[in-house]
Amino acid sequence: MSTVDQLAALLPTWAVVLRQRSTATARAYERIVRGFLQALGDDGLSDQGITNWLGSLAPLAPASRAHSISATRSFIRFAKRRGLIPGNPEDLLIRPRVAITSMGRYLDASECSRLLDAARSLGLRHFASILVMLTTGIRISELSQAQWRHLFRDPEGRLGLLVNGKGGKQRVVRIRDDVFAVLSELHSSDALSASDQSPLLPSSLGKPYSDRGIRKMVYQAVATSGISKAVSPHWLRHTNATLAASNGAPVYVIQQSLGHASINTSQRYIHWARGLADTTTDYIPA
Repeated sequence: MSTVDQLAALLPTWAVVLRQRSTATARAYERIVRGFLQALGDDGLSDQGITNWLGSLAPLAPASRAHSISATRSFIRFAKRRGLIPGNPEDLLIRPRVAITSMGRYLDASECSRLLDAARSLGLRHFASILVMLTTGIRISELSQAQWRHLFRDPEGRLGLLVNGKGGKQRVVRIRDDVFAVLSELHSSDALSASDQSPLLPSSLGKPYSDRGIRKMVYQAVATSGISKAVSPHWLRHTNATLAASNGAPVYVIQQSLGHASINTSQRYIHWARGLADTTTDYIPA
């Protein structure tokens, strides 16, 4: 059996390990690595084979290339620990520099109102999906996986949602009363139950929405709102953090609420919220 065949045989085991942390990541990484192994062809896991695969990524955006390379490096490290790969072939897999593009990807307060009005006109589920993501900053995948039993009240009566985030990390976000009222209407009850595994955002059949289904509702609301910005669902997360920062939220609150692994990510929103309020230009004599 060739090295590539041995690696292909190892792929399902690696995917199982990844799924313990994130099903979405496992699915995406497995697809990328299958393509990587197929691209190696007769060259096998050689410098030439890896170079050819890297060349095939050239048409992709830097962020997409970086994602593909991260997936492949992860698999190679997994295979090395099992003695299937000698040397350090991952040294050839250098991630490209990825520019930070999220600075301007947010909605201001008036645009949020327009989007929510548009979502409300389309239906309660459109409205609920956007309202939850705007007010909590949770990701689409986190919303699609959320269940009614994940809602709870703290000792002071405040309502929270236990979120299962990236990499299996859990965090808690606050649910406003107006948001809970909308969710309760969808759920046909405002009674909390730790055993209720129904989806937080149920479809008309009572089933959980897929990520794709929620994304479709967001795009429909954006189109109806007439907002000219190229709004994507992830903009709602950026909007939550940006508006919170502009209204004085401390960096540690942003990090905790959005589940940022690094406080540096959260700090960006503080800097962006200040915008051009104080720059060197202001100190240059006219």
